Amino acid sequence: MDEKKNPDPWAIPDIGPETDEKKSESGADAFDATQWHEVKKGETLWKIAEQYYGDGSLYPKIFDANRDVLKDPNRINIGQKLRIP
Repeated sequence: MDEKKNPDPWAIPDIGPETDEKKSESGADAFDATQWHEVKKGETLWKIAEQYYGDGSLYPKIFDANRDVLKDPNRINIGQKLRIP
């Protein structure tokens, strides 16, 4: 007698290793959790670090992540979009 299995309707399908997920050149998932912040009047990297990390002394993390657009951590411009790692 040939028995057919009744698939569990609540089971998560096994899609295997062949997925359409894109990988970055480093091999990591293409999903990027980077946050962005648009600089407003009166803000400093210290204030932005306090807002995101709760500690203004961590502003070098933001500066390092934005060296392509920032040359001096004391000079940021209104409207600049900064990566928040």
